[in-house]
Amino acid sequence: MFDEVIYLIKENDSQQNEEGFSGKKDTSRRDIFATEKSIRGNEFYIAAQSGYTLETMFEVHSLDYEGENVIEYKSKCYKVVRTYERKQEEITELICRAYGSELIS
Repeated sequence: MFDEVIYLIKENDSQQNEEGFSGKKDTSRRDIFATEKSIRGNEFYIAAQSGYTLETMFEVHSLDYEGENVIEYKSKCYKVVRTYERKQEEITELICRAYGSELIS
């Protein structure tokens, strides 16, 4: 368990400069250990009805997760769609879709 390394990327809102223009988005990146899991069938189909394609889930230690919204794993980026904390086990599930994939119209 927790035998994979993932990179958690936090994209902060862009800062405004003195003239009021948006600047660069501030990002931070760090690595932690995780376990990759499959999406549960029921959750996969419910998301598909809403226009999302969920791809994978990562389990991480709850203390390691600080609200990051992007994950990089094996040179692929994922957007965190939903989190679920299993408090008794101190594990947080990060349910993800491919980064950049949009809602189906």
